[in-house]
Amino acid sequence: MRRGFPLFCLLLSLSACGSPSERQSSLAAQGKTDPQAPRQTTQQISIKAPAAKIWALLANPQAWPGWNPSIPQTSAPYVLQNGSLFSYNADGMSIHAAVRQFIPAQALAWTGDVLNFHAIQTWTLNPQADGTTLVTTSESVSGFLIGAFFSQAQLERDDHIWLANLKAAAELP
Repeated sequence: MRRGFPLFCLLLSLSACGSPSERQSSLAAQGKTDPQAPRQTTQQISIKAPAAKIWALLANPQAWPGWNPSIPQTSAPYVLQNGSLFSYNADGMSIHAAVRQFIPAQALAWTGDVLNFHAIQTWTLNPQADGTTLVTTSESVSGFLIGAFFSQAQLERDDHIWLANLKAAAELP
């Protein structure tokens, strides 16, 4: 009986493929990531552009490939809103996402799934007195054997690239 236990555990973990937990959806709807996830990062960047210009780039996944080379393909509605479903390719993976928080020019959050990995990504835009906008992104990733497939350094690098590409696009005249 003990011999089949590891296989049972693997099958049980894979049965959750493709859908975030209610807890993750609830956290994302509040603009929060999962504090219990094994992979987490929060990063900020100051962008010399108004929040509305940054929002126009961020809230339109169809345009992401034009300013973010790390995302070569997306499938999304032209205008996002709470509950919108979209997908995008990053690092050779197709990520299926659902918008959980949508506050125009202020906050955006989604849950994203690939295989049995579940992510929450949040974005906040905070206009500053000097005309810049402080953009913060936080991300958490969890799932069976996440440590074997996705490192903390990779998560941090990927989010740093997102922010750098967003800054470059938003600061264009």
